[in-house]
Amino acid sequence: MSKKNDKNKIKENVNLKHIEFYNKTLDILEFILDEFSRELTRADIEFLEMPKNSVSTLDFLISAIGKVQKGQRLALGLDNEMIVNEEPEINIVEGLTENKI
Repeated sequence: MSKKNDKNKIKENVNLKHIEFYNKTLDILEFILDEFSRELTRADIEFLEMPKNSVSTLDFLISAIGKVQKGQRLALGLDNEMIVNEEPEINIVEGLTENKI
């Protein structure tokens, strides 16, 4: 039983480190995105004439944020929770006419 508790404790500590890592990474990405947005708004460019390197930088940031989100969800166990469908069941009756009611 003690080995199982030790293993769970190690797993929990590693998971906490992952959460800290993802939080730091997200903070850095937020800073980069904020600065990048400021630079874009200061630049005198038309929307349709946006440089390709700016578009690729934005794409990279979005991809990185998605990866951090996925990692955080995994580390926090958010994807393990079962979603309960609380909507009422709807029965459809076919072939029913107003005259038969």
